[in-house]
Amino acid sequence: MDPTPPPLLAIEYRIGPDADAVRLVRGQVRALLQDHGFAPSKVEAVLLGLDEVVMNACWHGEAARQVEPVEMVVQVHADRLVLEVRDRGAFVARDGHAKEAATLPDDDAESGRGLFLIHATMDEASFSPREGGGTVVRLVKRR
Repeated sequence: MDPTPPPLLAIEYRIGPDADAVRLVRGQVRALLQDHGFAPSKVEAVLLGLDEVVMNACWHGEAARQVEPVEMVVQVHADRLVLEVRDRGAFVARDGHAKEAATLPDDDAESGRGLFLIHATMDEASFSPREGGGTVVRLVKRR
């Protein structure tokens, strides 16, 4: 059993694949972090990394086809924030998920910056298959 104390606050979201839903959740997460004393620079870093994960989940997960929304759990702990984003898209195991492999693409590339931004803005990021199919992304940002 994990000796870690339970979170001070935990909230679950179900996010549809539209910009309004993502914007609404982003605003709520911003307010939550500000209300719980996270420094402004940490708030902005979390939001940038979270945007990448949620938009990717909406785009590549089943949410894009209106099949199943993206699920997100936000946990505020005394010393950190934990975010878990779950989708039903196909999980693709890659060595590129590792922080050491997350590099920026060429300047003229239209995509490929997501993993770099996630690892640059978070203290921890892990990617794993979801039970029943899909992907789970777990992000941690320390205070």
